[in-house]
Amino acid sequence: MMLSVYGAKYAFATNMRLMSDGDAQAMPKTLIIDDDLEFEQHIRAHFGGETGGGDTSFVFAHDQAQALSLMAELDDIDIAAVTIDSADIGGLEIFRKLKGKRLRVPRIAVTKSRDLKAIRGAMNQGAVDFLIKPVSIDDLLATLDKVYADCELRRKAWRTESQLAAIRREMDLAGTIQKRILPAQFPNSEHLQVFAQTTPAQEMGGDFYDFFDLDDGTIAVVVADVSGKGVPAAFYMAVVRTLFRAAAQSQTSPAACLTEVNRLLIDHDIPGMFVTAFYGVLNPETWTFSFANGGHLPPYLVRENGDVMPIETGGGVVLGFAHGVPYQEDEMQLEQGDALFIYTDGLTEAFDAERNPFSEERLIDCLLENRSLSAHALTDNVFAFVSGHTDGAPQSDDITSFVIKRF
Repeated sequence: MMLSVYGAKYAFATNMRLMSDGDAQAMPKTLIIDDDLEFEQHIRAHFGGETGGGDTSFVFAHDQAQALSLMAELDDIDIAAVTIDSADIGGLEIFRKLKGKRLRVPRIAVTKSRDLKAIRGAMNQGAVDFLIKPVSIDDLLATLDKVYADCELRRKAWRTESQLAAIRREMDLAGTIQKRILPAQFPNSEHLQVFAQTTPAQEMGGDFYDFFDLDDGTIAVVVADVSGKGVPAAFYMAVVRTLFRAAAQSQTSPAACLTEVNRLLIDHDIPGMFVTAFYGVLNPETWTFSFANGGHLPPYLVRENGDVMPIETGGGVVLGFAHGVPYQEDEMQLEQGDALFIYTDGLTEAFDAERNPFSEERLIDCLLENRSLSAHALTDNVFAFVSGHTDGAPQSDDITSFVIKRF
C-alpha cells in the first residue's frame, strides 16, 4: 500500500541520520533523471509537491540537456537516480558528457524492465543500486537511505584514511628532521675515528647521541636514552640535547655538566619523563677522557690486546628529577688501538621471536671479534649481529651505539 503524504514525510523524518558531531542530517538531495512524467508525479503526489525543501529534496530532469544543465549548476546533489530505459537520456553514460565538472555522487539505476543483463550492465557502469518501476515510496526511501548511508561510510573511511596518511607523512617528516638533528659527519683522522648509529623502534625515538667541540679544544660526547618511545620521547630528547649543548659550554667538568642539565630539566617541569645519559670530554692531545654517568649503562673499553672492560665508575642517578645525589666523575686514558663503545639498552635487549635478548655476552663477543676494525665498521658489524639475532622480530626499543677509536 502506498504511503500518504503525511506518512511519507514521517518516513523521511524518521530516517534522519546522526552525524559524528551528534547533529541530525536530513535525507539527501536527489536528482532524478527520467523522461517518465508519471514517476515524477508519483513522487510529487506523495510529498505534496514540496520536493525542494522540508524533509524531502528532489530535483527532476526530463531530458539529457536539462540533466547536464542541472548537474553543472547545482553543487548540493547527494544522489542521482537515472533511467536506463531511455535512449535519449543515455543511461549512466550521461555523466561522461558533463564538461568541466565531475559529479562525485552515488548513482541509482531506474528501469521498468526486470532484465538482469541490463541491470548488471548498469552496475558495471557505476550504479550502486537499482529501482524497478513501479517504485513504491517505501522502496524509494529505503534505497535512498541505504545508498546515502553507504556513501557516508565510504566518505568517512576516505577522510579517515586521508587523515591517517597526512599524519603518517608528518611523522615521517618529523622522523627525518630528528635524524638530521643528530650529527651525520664524524671525525676521521689518522689517529681518531668517531662513528655513531641509531635506529628508533618507531618513526621517532628517544635515544640520541651528540658530540661537539668545546672552546678549549676538547670534544664533548653524550649518549642518552629518554624514557618511553615515539613522539613524547622525541620531544624530550630534543630538549635534553639542547640543554647539554648549552650547559657544556659553561660547565667544563662532566659531573658539573650533568648537575646543570638535571637542574634545567627540573625547571622545565616535564612530569613522568627522565633520561639516562653518559657524558664525557675527550682531550685529543693527551687522549684523556673524563666522564660522568647519569644512570646509563656502563660503556665498554675494548683494548687491542683483547681485553673488554665495562667502565663502571663515574656513576650517578638518572636526569629529570630532584634526587639530591651528587654525580661522580672519573677519567681514563685511551691507548693506541683502544675503542670506547657507548650504547643504549635497546641493543642488548633486542629480542628474537622467542623473546631471547641479544645480551651483553653476545655484545662482548662481537666487540672482541671486531676490535681491530674502524669505528664505522665496528658499529656496522654490531648492528648486523643484532639484526641477525632478532631475525625480523619486531623492534621493542630504540638502539644506539657510539664508538670512539684511537689509532
